[in-house]
Order: sequence, then structure tokens, then C-alpha cells
Amino acid sequence: MKKIILIFTAALLLTALHPARAEFKPSQARITFMKGKVEVQRKGSESAVPAVMKMAVYPGDMISTDDGSEAELKLSDGSILKLKDKGRLEIERMERQKKPATAINSFKLASGKVLGSIKKLSSKSSKFTVTTPTAVAGIRGTVFGVFVEGDSTELNVLKGEVGIQGDTGGEVLVKDKMMITVAKGDSAHNPVVMTAAKIAFITMWAGAAIKIGSMGSAAATAWYASTPAIIGGAAAVVATTVVVIIAGGGGDEPPAQEPTTRTIPNPPSWPNP
Repeated sequence: MKKIILIFTAALLLTALHPARAEFKPSQARITFMKGKVEVQRKGSESAVPAVMKMAVYPGDMISTDDGSEAELKLSDGSILKLKDKGRLEIERMERQKKPATAINSFKLASGKVLGSIKKLSSKSSKFTVTTPTAVAGIRGTVFGVFVEGDSTELNVLKGEVGIQGDTGGEVLVKDKMMITVAKGDSAHNPVVMTAAKIAFITMWAGAAIKIGSMGSAAATAWYASTPAIIGGAAAVVATTVVVIIAGGGGDEPPAQEPTTRTIPNPPSWPNP
């Protein structure tokens, strides 16, 4: 009997000294905005199916957009990713655990463009990465744009900071309103200032992405239709950047703005350098 009690006591002590590790659980994202032809290829499937609004997507799924088409994904923490222009985005990992609060998100962009409005990482062990054929970008809570064209990757950071690494060399930190291009087989180096047109474009998109997160897809679609277009240069839009975008810091969102009744074209496609 004493032996049994000693074994039981030892087991309790081991449990106290080495508590059970929290387990990561897969999470999901939902399609919250669509334009044009968007398809989803499920993990293990050989064919894609047409996407629909509010459709859930999971790790292993591939989302693709046709030329001129767009899809926006809302992650479980409220972060937004937009895929556009012959884009192919594979969800590699989307996992979360409660204690300690940790989230692991990784995506692979084979082609096209991705814009992101990402919440600040919940802990030092949390990760959010976007991998392309020529680079790996580590997102740290920011508003950014990544696009793949040919054998190069371009990263634009509107707000926050992103660490990017090429096929060779170390990681380079790209901060507010800076951009960098990484070619195949090359290292990441020499970030430069973003053009005014790209600053204005991502500012407009990020404002709409915030509204999708706080108002739902119907109101966001109305916001798209009422957003002032960039006419006669980007200076006027750039001047409002500070009051429109807060998403790259602690995740606070600006107050919702009522859409106007004017009918204005959708935001322009990605501008040329």
C-alpha cells in the first residue's frame, strides 16, 4: 500500500513540475470579398471549385484568382489578406493555442499579388510568414503588399515592419513606406522609399480591409464603391494616410465611416513603379 501511495505522489509531483503542453489547433479563414473569377482547391483534391462568399478555407487549400479578379480572406484574429491578378495562394499553416497565446500562420504565394492588414503578433513565439519563389517575408503586424512577377518578389510596407530574406544572405528589415525587390538566387538588400502612387493605393485598400473586419462584406462593398478615386496624382490621398491607417500598431481600428451614396469606380489596380 505504501508503495502505491509513493508512486501516486511521485506522479502528482511530475505533473506539477511538467504540466501538459497546450496543443495547437487548426484554425480557418473565410472569404469576405470577391470580384471576378475566384476558385478554391481543397487539400488532397485534384480540381478546384468556384468560391462563394463566406466560404471557409483551411490549411492545405489553394485559392486562385483570374486576371483582374480579387478575393479577400478574413483570418480568425481579424487579419485580412487580399489576393489578386492571377494569384495563387496556398495556406500552409493556420494554427492557434490559447495558453500561452500563440498563432502560427504561413502562406505560399506562387504568383500574383497579396495585400495584407495583419494584427500585431500575440507573442514572441507567434509567426506570420509569406513565402514566394524567391523570398520569405516575416510579418510582424503591419499593412503590406507582396507581389510575384517572373523571377522576382517585390515587398511594399505601408505601416509596421517586415523581415525579408532571399535565396542567399540574411534577413533585411523593411519599415514604414519602404519597398524592396528580391530576385531569384539573390539576397535581400537596399530598401528604397515607396512611390506616392503605391502608398495611396495600399492606403485605400487597407481602409476597405478594416471595414470588412468591422462592418461585414455588404457594408465593405459599399465602401469600395464610395471611396474617392485617385485622380490627378496621389498627393491628396497620401496626406490622409495617418488618420486612415492604424492597423500596423497595436491592432486598434479607426471608427467606422458611413459610405456615401456616390457611385465611384473600384480602387485602381496595382500602379506601375
